[in-house]
Amino acid sequence: MTIHQIKTIGELEKLTGKKTPKNQEKNIAKIFETMPVRLTGYLLDLSKKSQAVAAQFIPDINELKENGIEKTFEGIMKTGIEGLERMYIDRCIIMPVLQCPAYCRFCFRKFYEKQKPLPMSYENIDKALTYIKKDTRLKGVLITGGDPIMDLKRLEYIIKNLRKISHIQDIRIGTRSPMFAPDTITDDLVKMLLKYHDFKKMKPIEIAVHFNHPDEITPQSIKAITKLTNSPIKVYNQSVLLKGINDDPKILEDLFRKLHLLGVEIYALYHCDPLKGTKHFRTSIQKGIEIKKYFRAGNATGRINPAYIVDTQIGKVEIGVDSHIEKREGEYVWIKTPYKLSTYKSVCPEFKLPEKQCKVDKQGYISIKYLDAK
Repeated sequence: MTIHQIKTIGELEKLTGKKTPKNQEKNIAKIFETMPVRLTGYLLDLSKKSQAVAAQFIPDINELKENGIEKTFEGIMKTGIEGLERMYIDRCIIMPVLQCPAYCRFCFRKFYEKQKPLPMSYENIDKALTYIKKDTRLKGVLITGGDPIMDLKRLEYIIKNLRKISHIQDIRIGTRSPMFAPDTITDDLVKMLLKYHDFKKMKPIEIAVHFNHPDEITPQSIKAITKLTNSPIKVYNQSVLLKGINDDPKILEDLFRKLHLLGVEIYALYHCDPLKGTKHFRTSIQKGIEIKKYFRAGNATGRINPAYIVDTQIGKVEIGVDSHIEKREGEYVWIKTPYKLSTYKSVCPEFKLPEKQCKVDKQGYISIKYLDAK
């Protein structure tokens, strides 16, 4: 796998073969000062053929627009362990690596790149495992990041030791490597994962992949996907709704059909998070609902109809299913969520809601203020 960590406009122009307009040079240079520009060799080649791919990885002056929030999940329950995060009662997240082989311009964890993105120490990994072992309410663990496939030694260490914890059932691995760098999905990787996968004991390993556009389904990515789907490991896809890239139901239908035929479960379509620098990627929640209506109106089988998820600062919601919009307030909407403050307090007694962003009703349910797009 070749990774291009691009530091200057000159390097970008040389690699992409495209000249930066003179009137944009200063602004593009500012982006290099604040956020990374990183692509794999495979992605660089694919971006030259597909504008939909290029738009996800090549910097854009619109990233300098400050409209938005710094972090998606302000309401993370404090575990006191770096690399271990928790939002819900029955599951938690371990992030052994904070970087990916490539950098998505819309990444909802982009704030980690502003920190010193060191791997999770083995000391903290052991602390995380101890934390998980002590709380029998935890049934599943998502290993994500960054991309955990980038450090197979840490990945196997975590999986091996999670399998020693009797109450942990499913272990999920979140990776975009089948799309970033298909050659990293090897027979040896699958063989390693299968050592810890056992359906008979109801102890599965699952893989969450991330494809956003049909152009990403190439001979190379098909080979990577089928290495996984031809094994007993369950593979499911999560896509992000991106303005001008896939905010067309027919584009998404094409993508989801192809993935489904390769044996991938179509799990979720995420609304692009309202982070600073992502405004040009964001549609409105209403646009997402309209896309869902297309799928529900007899145009496509339910097997390729994902849940439409909006990430709020206190957790994920599905508008019209477990949540609804109570009212609009300028650019914002108030979303009634299924979450209760008491639930969070039961896991983390010192938990606090994001200031001025939340209201709690008489039954204890939380409403949250969310920045919508036009």
